[in-house]
This record gives sequence, C-alpha cells and structure tokens, in this order.
Amino acid sequence: MENLSPVGWAIRPLRKYADFSGRAPRAEYWWYVLAVSVAGFVIGLVDKAISPPVVGLYGPLSFVWTLGLIVPGLAVVVRRLHDIGKSGWWVLVKAGGYVFVIISFASPRPAAMFPMVPRVVLIVGGLAVVLGAIILFFFMITEGDGGPNRYGPDPYGHGSLEEVFA
Repeated sequence: MENLSPVGWAIRPLRKYADFSGRAPRAEYWWYVLAVSVAGFVIGLVDKAISPPVVGLYGPLSFVWTLGLIVPGLAVVVRRLHDIGKSGWWVLVKAGGYVFVIISFASPRPAAMFPMVPRVVLIVGGLAVVLGAIILFFFMITEGDGGPNRYGPDPYGHGSLEEVFA
C-alpha cells in the first residue's frame, strides 16, 4: 500500500468514484468523511451568502455538491463494509437517511409533506434511521479483517497500521 497523507486518503474515494469492489480501510473512509464534511460546511456558508435556496433547503452549490458525492460516498461505505467482511448490501441500512435527504430537497418544511401520516409512523421511521446510523457507525469504526478476505487482499498489505499513520 502506498504511503498516503490525510489528503491522499480523503481524495482516494473520489479517484475510485464508482468502484464498489475491493476494500477500504478506516483511514480512507474517515479522512474522506472529514474532508467532505468540512468542505460541505464551507460550501453551505458560501451558498447562504450568495444565493437563496433553490431546491428545498439547498443552495445551488450545496445541491450540486450533495448530488456529486452520493456515488463515491456509497462506494466507500460498501468497500469499508467489505473490509470488515460484511456484504455491501448493508449499505441499505443507510437508505432511510437518503430518503430524508431527498425529502429535504423537495421542501424547506419536510414535515409539511406528510400531513396525513400519523406521527407515530414518522417517529418510528426516524428511529429506524437513527438505529441504522448507529449500526453503520459501529461497522465503520470496526477494525478491518487482517489479511485477505472474500472481498480482496488486506488494503494495508503485509505491514501493520503503523505504516498508515507514520
């Protein structure tokens, strides 16, 4: 494995934009999440300063940023799941969160879209999204399988984690 800096780890999922095969180590996933979050926050501030929302709560830059990162975000999660020996289909646990993102695209007041749905259904749905997020968070912090697994070789190679953070 090449010796990557935090920036190198963060842009690796963008280079592997729609690659759902193989494995992604924790460093790749978490540096990507940090970079996307910081950049998204800055883009949101710029959007708020230069333009009113164009789609739901999203300004034009935030909208394009979010849409552009759906595929690499899903791909790095799938590869991260592969690193711990889990099927990429576990990414569907995250699907509820995407439903809420799509709803927020459609309306600045998402709750107003469901006036006929009983509150208990919305509460249970929200709890399911939270539970799914907790499960995926646990998977994302879990150490990857040492050595090869059915999804490919160990992304860190034969060395140890010290090589990654050196």
